This record gives sequence, C-alpha cells and structure tokens, in this order.
Amino acid sequence: MTVSDYIGFSAGIGFGLWWLVFPKSVTSFYSWFHRGRVKMPGTLAIRLAGALWIVLVTVVVFLTFRKH
Repeated sequence: MTVSDYIGFSAGIGFGLWWLVFPKSVTSFYSWFHRGRVKMPGTLAIRLAGALWIVLVTVVVFLTFRKH
C-alpha cells in the first residue's frame, strides 16, 4: 500500500467514525446544510450507518489489496 492508500483509507474510516461517535454533530451539520427541510433520523440510525460505512470501507480496501 502506498501513502495515498493509507490517507484514503483513513479519510473513509474517519468519516464513519464521525457518524459513529458524534451523531448529534452529524444531525446538526446536515440540518444546517439542508436548511432544516430534511427530517433527520435518530442517533441510533446515524450510528448504525457509521458502523456500516466503516465495514464497507474496510471490506473494499481488503478486497482491493488482496489481489496485489
């Protein structure tokens, strides 16, 4: 793996960790971004999405670099 691979993997994991650890921050950011027009899910749903995102990024990285 090159340095850019580690940076991309870290960015993907960091995004998922933000959703997993700080769900209220995610809710307030997206409410501000959409100017309150979108109904936000609860914190449990946001944490679940963050955990699934981390699993997805990890699986994609391992499958990609397993071939090399």
